Amino acid sequence: RTEFMSPHLVSVRINERRLKGRDDNKKIAYLVDLKTISIVDLIFGITLATISHDTRIDWIELNETSRKLLFRDKKLRLHLLDVETQARTTLLNYCSYVQWVPM
Repeated sequence: RTEFMSPHLVSVRINERRLKGRDDNKKIAYLVDLKTISIVDLIFGITLATISHDTRIDWIELNETSRKLLFRDKKLRLHLLDVETQARTTLLNYCSYVQWVPM
């Protein structure tokens, strides 16, 4: 349950691109509070990751396979998160617009 509902603050991926050896992909990423992202596997009902950030988050989006998460904070810094390892990388220190581009 969250109070932060906006199309930019919730990302849902349901079987958008099939991967070899994986049946279903149903995941959601959403804000728990202004600085915390939760990623949940909807098939098993388990939390895959909970990511805390030092600045308010204003945009999140999972990629097609739900392996990566892009998010941007209010300081317009763009971050990439590997969901499995929870490794976070700052891609840009200033980003006014962002969107995944399918391959």
